[in-house]
Amino acid sequence: MGRKSNLPRDTPVETPAVGAIIEAADLGPDAEVLGAQALSVARGVETLEAAYTAWRELIDAHGRARQRWADERKRLDDQGALLLGAIRAASPAAGAADALAKTTSLEAFVLDAKQKLEDAQQSLESRAKEADRAFDVELARLRAELVSRVTRQAAKLRPLFKLAVRTLGEDRRVLHAHRLGEDESVVALFALTGRIPSRYGFLSDDSTEDLSAVPPVLYADEGVTDVRPKASLVGSLLESRVEVWPVKGSLPTQLPGGAWMRWVARGVVLEAEVQDGEVFRNQLTRDEAERITGLLLANKLAGKLELELVRD
Repeated sequence: MGRKSNLPRDTPVETPAVGAIIEAADLGPDAEVLGAQALSVARGVETLEAAYTAWRELIDAHGRARQRWADERKRLDDQGALLLGAIRAASPAAGAADALAKTTSLEAFVLDAKQKLEDAQQSLESRAKEADRAFDVELARLRAELVSRVTRQAAKLRPLFKLAVRTLGEDRRVLHAHRLGEDESVVALFALTGRIPSRYGFLSDDSTEDLSAVPPVLYADEGVTDVRPKASLVGSLLESRVEVWPVKGSLPTQLPGGAWMRWVARGVVLEAEVQDGEVFRNQLTRDEAERITGLLLANKLAGKLELELVRD
């Protein structure tokens, strides 16, 4: 278990579960109402965790709505295929097909069925498009509220990096920092990068959907599809996202000069790693250790975090 945050937390407020509210919604423009409720939840509480919960529930609800629309599209497509099959089955004899197709009763049935199917498809697309737009608008508002919340927290609270160095040889160092609390982790990422994480509790999350593979280093958020990119690609994936980083299990940042490094949770400590080709390495050169420490010191002097040198 990681060290609890030493940052003050406001008293939790009982809030309605946004996801439960959304579950009762139809496919229509109710997303605007639901988004407004989610935004009200986020603004009505003081903890980062609650604000992130509201945002995540609205994102998840949007995903479920899109799945429902896809399921309904498939159902209508299946109905169309069944209709075509029924028409073919009603005309088994090649010689009698033209005559059968021209009968008044069959023509009326086919036209009526096709019209109903087309109307249902158009109605679905219209409702889905309107709801999708509403979700996008409300998600953008809730996202902006979350960025504002983290910005306000960062102006008041400074994460504490208790830094220890282990010397492994004349030019090999390992840097450890005490684990950060969950609020501290969010604020620390913002202090070091100007971005917020896509999920609360990201730094301590070592979960994986594939036990035969290393844990993902990114979440499938913000348009990310490869959650285990090579180390050489992590920087470009993050740099292209100017507001929210879908980082998982690590706190990455750039050193002066552009090199990438990250803090990774290892037991009760965070361990510094630098990007080296296609991997991250934890055994640092003396220069690398000094540059990492210098980055923390510069942020301390800028009033963004606290730095304390301790024994390992």
